[in-house]
Amino acid sequence: MTFIEILLLAVSLSVDTLVVSIGSSVTQGKIAALKIGYAAVVFGLMQTAFLFIGWVLGHSVVAHIDEFAPVIGFLLLLYVGLTMIVNALRKNEDNKVDIAGMKSLLVASVATSVDASAVGVSLAMTEIALANMYLILTVVFAVTVIAAVCGVISGSAIGRKFGKSARISGGIVLIGIGIRILLG
Repeated sequence: MTFIEILLLAVSLSVDTLVVSIGSSVTQGKIAALKIGYAAVVFGLMQTAFLFIGWVLGHSVVAHIDEFAPVIGFLLLLYVGLTMIVNALRKNEDNKVDIAGMKSLLVASVATSVDASAVGVSLAMTEIALANMYLILTVVFAVTVIAAVCGVISGSAIGRKFGKSARISGGIVLIGIGIRILLG
């Protein structure tokens, strides 16, 4: 693969991370740089891990990943999206989907990374060499981290400006992404 192809692959894998991090962070208000960095690294590591696992497992898992990845991604995003909507409609502001919290962050990062395992399997079937795979993993990690940072910062700003309606919209967007994943 050329570097441009690797970069395009990384960008396409990180689009869900960007959108989910925007949607998830609208509930957060102003977010500290350390929390932004932490969330971005978790998104990047999860995306890279799923891609690598798919590459390692190769062809033997392709039928299982193709069959279940859309359902898993949908259910995880449905959970996060519904939680955001329900909490936005409640009077109690303490119940936020906090991507700085480990549970919600892991759910969101897994939901955006499941498809990377299928991409990893397809890379294994094209017999990508280990040295090239290291480059691919590095670029995917870097692009995903950048996407998550941009998403969290912009989502936080949107949430501060538009409040409850932004939280409800963010939840709807996450559910919509889940439906898109489910329907292919």
